[in-house]
Amino acid sequence: MPHRFYFFVCLIFILLLNCPVSIATNQQTVILQFDYGNGFSKQYKTLSLSRGDTVLDAMKTMQKHPQKIPFKTRGSGELTFITEIDMIKNEGNGKNWMFYVNGQRANVGVGSYKLQANDRIAWKYEVFQ
Repeated sequence: MPHRFYFFVCLIFILLLNCPVSIATNQQTVILQFDYGNGFSKQYKTLSLSRGDTVLDAMKTMQKHPQKIPFKTRGSGELTFITEIDMIKNEGNGKNWMFYVNGQRANVGVGSYKLQANDRIAWKYEVFQ
């Protein structure tokens, strides 16, 4: 009987060491892409954010990357507006930087849109339609 007990204990121990363990963290990964509207784009494939972070937080986190893309804003918090990305300014009546999350154009600002794990943020320089 004792041998059988030790065998099962050892078997469980071996299985636990070889099984991936999922630990709940406060981190999530998103993708951040910039489409310049002329056939050229740039992409960050794994941008690590905290749960509850916004698109604005993703832009600020991207600034820590060695190949960061500069951007300019107006306003603050939920009322932040992106006025320029990579030295390309919004034109007002022409092309402007607009963001999409998972293929849907956002209807709130960058400081309001709370991201979920694996979201795909796409900034597109295009004419508003």
